[in-house]
Amino acid sequence: QDADAAMLRAVTVAVIACPCALGIAIPLARVAGVALAARKGMLIRSFSAFERVEKLDALVLDKTGTVTRGDWKLQRIIPFNGFTREKVLGLASGLEQGASHPIALELLREAREHHIRPERVAVVQDEGNGMSGLWEGLEVKIDSAGFLAEELAGQVLLLEPIRTQSAGSSFVYLSAGSRPAAVLVFGDELRAGIEPAIAELQRRGLRLILVSGDGMETTQAIGRRLGIAESWGDRLPTEKAAFVSDLQKRGKKVLMVGDGINDAPALAQADLSIAVFAGGSLGKEVADVTLMRADPAQIAEFLDFARAVNRKIRQNLVLTFLYNAVSIPVAMSGLLSPLVAVCAMLLSSLSVIGNTYLLVRKH
Repeated sequence: QDADAAMLRAVTVAVIACPCALGIAIPLARVAGVALAARKGMLIRSFSAFERVEKLDALVLDKTGTVTRGDWKLQRIIPFNGFTREKVLGLASGLEQGASHPIALELLREAREHHIRPERVAVVQDEGNGMSGLWEGLEVKIDSAGFLAEELAGQVLLLEPIRTQSAGSSFVYLSAGSRPAAVLVFGDELRAGIEPAIAELQRRGLRLILVSGDGMETTQAIGRRLGIAESWGDRLPTEKAAFVSDLQKRGKKVLMVGDGINDAPALAQADLSIAVFAGGSLGKEVADVTLMRADPAQIAEFLDFARAVNRKIRQNLVLTFLYNAVSIPVAMSGLLSPLVAVCAMLLSSLSVIGNTYLLVRKH
């Protein structure tokens, strides 16, 4: 070919091979996915959240605030060693003054409702898994059985009937002067729709695991009710993250679903994380996805939607490569002019945009 003809072919090939369609094939579908998810009440913080859905095989669920409503109600107060219900409530609310945990808020509400003034407790300390302080010269503590292990030692016969009669409830223990003062029994309701949501996730072949900072018996009772075979209680925030890490070391791709500051380390550790919206919780700051409606059915809905976005990305890429595979050899043969190449390049971009628009219309 002479120089003019060669230059014409070169320009035609350069125009038709312009990577516009390839450049928008993935970002356009992802941006459309983020916008559509927001309409559905699902906020996406990371574009890669869509593609990470494809590899998941384990789902770790936090109990409180995720599986249950996190709306704690004080059901019973069982005092010991000369304490009365009023004294227990006053002492417990004195220890929990200023705390923001749902159990603390319920104790303070109950005290106000019954016109019980919080006891004056000095040197109140938050020790991570419990509260402690000084009251009338005695050390007082409140929280789980693990935190009060020494105080509760030898009290199995005393406490076992309480746990048996209140299966599925959570227990908070109060001690004064290294002796048990009371057991406070709290109840929490399952979220509406959680049972069919769990059944749907199990049908997808995911390995479901329930974890909680609450006691092992309480967590396992909720797990049995939902048909979850693996349930682990008494887990601190760092232990939840370590649990997720252990699953990853065994080759699992983990989806963590939780809410609140107690789940933040585990959410950050997981391969993909979903936060159930709980007001101003830290969970949504580290999670890849936040479910604004706090509806358990949204978990499966997001998984389906993410796969739909991924299919659209693959379709866009196939359209782009087919266009290049056909058009570039034709342009090299000299059968196209630069003007036709411009039109063909534009049509390739329009095909990707049109295919993405089908996702928008469908959802």
